Amino acid sequence: MVGIIGAGAMGGAIAATLARAFIDVQVYDSDPARIRTAVANGAKAATDAATLVRACDPVMTSLPKSEVLVEVAEKWIIPNARAGQTFIDLGTTVVEESRRIYSLLKAKGAAYIDAPVSGGRLGSAQGALYVFVGGDRDTALKQWPLLSKLGGTRLTYCGPSGSGQIVKAVNQLAMGLVSAAYIECVAYGARAGVDPMVLMEAIGDKSGFRQQFSETASRVISGEGEALDTKYPEYKYFLQEADNVGFPAPLLRALDGWLHRFPETERDNMGRPYPPYWSSLMNEKD
Repeated sequence: MVGIIGAGAMGGAIAATLARAFIDVQVYDSDPARIRTAVANGAKAATDAATLVRACDPVMTSLPKSEVLVEVAEKWIIPNARAGQTFIDLGTTVVEESRRIYSLLKAKGAAYIDAPVSGGRLGSAQGALYVFVGGDRDTALKQWPLLSKLGGTRLTYCGPSGSGQIVKAVNQLAMGLVSAAYIECVAYGARAGVDPMVLMEAIGDKSGFRQQFSETASRVISGEGEALDTKYPEYKYFLQEADNVGFPAPLLRALDGWLHRFPETERDNMGRPYPPYWSSLMNEKD
């Protein structure tokens, strides 16, 4: 039986996807309402995380923060892990922590894969996620049929432990930094007195950077500027790894430093708070 710890927006949808594929799934979440929803979608309920770890193999985790994953691993996964068991982290986790947990589980004869996913709730529900897999290759290949239920052909083996998290960071930065650039471009024009609709009509198109610019301007015009997410809640993870490897990350550091000045009034698709870049640019007088 496959176990899933974390039945939120992503984990709950993943549990339902596996259940539809006639895979036995057991879930646990700190929120009983999420467990009830997962059960309604075909999963079985675990009374607590420790019970799930003892009953299932493999055990997946889909948790909103690196800190939460570390807490769950230290309190329930590592103490209850057994030789031959496999654990798969589907969330975004600090690389150092992924490697530390990998080593602790390996010492008990268990296996650990970092396999963070990208594709949001829709990708989770449709089994169309991008899955970035790090860990021992043989272990990863044994779990390939299961992971393919989540991502189809969108699975990539990235290398040894922590590599999946590094590739996920590149994925997030490619979205977040580029999104921030287009938000800033539209804000520059708007602050200078040009209607965003004019900006979209003049610059936007249906391909390349013009399409991305057009999509950003369209969100602003429709009043969704605050919802334009630049992946801020994960910056601290990425900057920590940048420091570890001596990478300067100048764009990321500048954006992180700017956003730190503003209140975290919005929430991303994982429910994590972030300061909206759009209003910081439109309202700040610097």
